[in-house]
Amino acid sequence: MVKLSPLTPYIPINPEEFCTNPYDVISKEEEIILKKNPNSLIHLILPDGEGDEIYQNGKKAYEDFKNKKLIEKVSAPSIFVYRQESTQFSHQGLIVGIALQEYEDGNIVKHEYTRQKPLEDRTNHIMTTKVSVGLVWTVFQNNNHIKNLIEQIKKKEPRLRFKKYGYENILWQETDTNTIQKLIDLFKNEKVYIADGHHRAASAAEYRKYQVNNLKSNKEVYAPWQYLLSYIASDDQIRILPYNRVIKKLSLSDNDFLNKLKQIFKVKSKKKAFNPKRKNEIAIYLKGHWYQLKIRTKKFESKRDTLDVAILQDKILEPILGINDPRSDENIFFVGGVQDPQEMEKYVTEKGNDLVFNLYPVNIKDLEVISDSGQVMPPKSTWFDPKLLSGLVLHNLAG
Repeated sequence: MVKLSPLTPYIPINPEEFCTNPYDVISKEEEIILKKNPNSLIHLILPDGEGDEIYQNGKKAYEDFKNKKLIEKVSAPSIFVYRQESTQFSHQGLIVGIALQEYEDGNIVKHEYTRQKPLEDRTNHIMTTKVSVGLVWTVFQNNNHIKNLIEQIKKKEPRLRFKKYGYENILWQETDTNTIQKLIDLFKNEKVYIADGHHRAASAAEYRKYQVNNLKSNKEVYAPWQYLLSYIASDDQIRILPYNRVIKKLSLSDNDFLNKLKQIFKVKSKKKAFNPKRKNEIAIYLKGHWYQLKIRTKKFESKRDTLDVAILQDKILEPILGINDPRSDENIFFVGGVQDPQEMEKYVTEKGNDLVFNLYPVNIKDLEVISDSGQVMPPKSTWFDPKLLSGLVLHNLAG
């Protein structure tokens, strides 16, 4: 069971200028450029300052947006359909609130652990600003009744339509209570899976816990802070790109490394850059040479263990390279969404690193099975593309 709710959020007047990528994929260079514009969401999601000043500056930015009328509050409880469209790929889903009690009950299913430092940061941010601006991307298993309702809503004129980051972004608003209730009823027997935004979801849950404990009751069942700002899409609307790994310095000789790999994989030298064509095939670029790795064993203890990101962690990173925790090890970093293997080469040829692991992307069905089993995937397993814009809908938690 998943309990949905309409929202009464703020939306931007000029979304092309206002909206940004999610805070955690914005580079420092892009941040500096965005901060030259006083009308950008960047001042709310990545405020300047030190310590608590950061969050106070975020709160001030939010108030400034309202005072300058850069955002306006919708007049009636609404659900939204959000579509990102291009000639290469298009997808769509719903923007709604999901009861955070469902998160506590396990009906909003997670597939990775949160990390303490970023969780504390986003919790402090939401506690101070009292607004959610980043969508938590969730997925439901294909349901034609829900998809038909989405198509019905799309027959209306869009509330917003604008171009950003190479995509046409379209937002439809639905206020009809009968349509909203149909949607709520359709999701009563559904389970949703977090695709992207685990820290945003966890911080919203922490804020709810604070509110419930502070009120000493849970009677405000319709309070905005009871609901997670969510984008919900059918699992056939998902594009997952590889989340590749780069090793700065190899801790053993090239020959020793390749010999160790040959004990676990069939290793084949390749003449030019390539992407893996199927699951359980890994491409590596080692100091100017490409190799294809195919796992020798087909016996795995769980679905999680069949993932190439898991094979890489369990068979190479930890036992051979000594990288036990890729989240904290300074000898590894992650590159998401790059599809051109020649671009991956540059991390060695131009940027001075030793080794690139070019992976086959995770299948959404594997993510669902692993989540249902209560397991978690290795960190940085999936790169969902395109990224959902932040600031398209601002969920005011103070009411």
